Amino acid sequence: DAIRGKLAEVEEDARATWRAAQKLLHSKPPVYQNDAECASLSLAFSQFFVDKINRIRDSITTALQSFTGGHHFVTRSFVGQELSVFSPVTDGDVRRVLSKMPSKPSPLDAVPVTLLKSFADVFVPIIVRLANLSFTEGHFPARYKKAQVMPLLKKLGLDSSLPSNYRPISNLCTISKVLERLVLIQLRPHLLSSANFSEY
Repeated sequence: DAIRGKLAEVEEDARATWRAAQKLLHSKPPVYQNDAECASLSLAFSQFFVDKINRIRDSITTALQSFTGGHHFVTRSFVGQELSVFSPVTDGDVRRVLSKMPSKPSPLDAVPVTLLKSFADVFVPIIVRLANLSFTEGHFPARYKKAQVMPLLKKLGLDSSLPSNYRPISNLCTISKVLERLVLIQLRPHLLSSANFSEY
């Protein structure tokens, strides 16, 4: 009887500790939605973000049309070396970019980042060829423009049922990020060295 009593006491203490932890962590039961609710929610977020972009575009167009006389923009003659073409990308460029890439995968990746890095000897020449084709043709492959858009709540405590309380986070595939960084390697020094570049 003494052992049973002690076990009951320990069990009650464990329950009390668990209740206190739940209260401190503000734990709530998970909310599950069926397929139709998920589809409706995805459509609502998608439409909200598209409408937001259209509103921004319209407000910029309206603001630009309201300028009269054309004196609102300072015109400066270009000074410095022109950047009319990108230099060819090398194996070393791609290796450096890959080595600095975080190993966090994108759901759109056909090949995981860790595999790209582990088998760089195989993948680097392929990426070099893709980048150089893209640069010489002035065309970014359409399949690499696709992103997974994840709505994230702007801050805790906001009403999670309102799409306006979310910001869209776009997650591109790793190859897209590599191509972007290869462009940046050439574009950034050109922009920073230009006399037209404003530090503001």
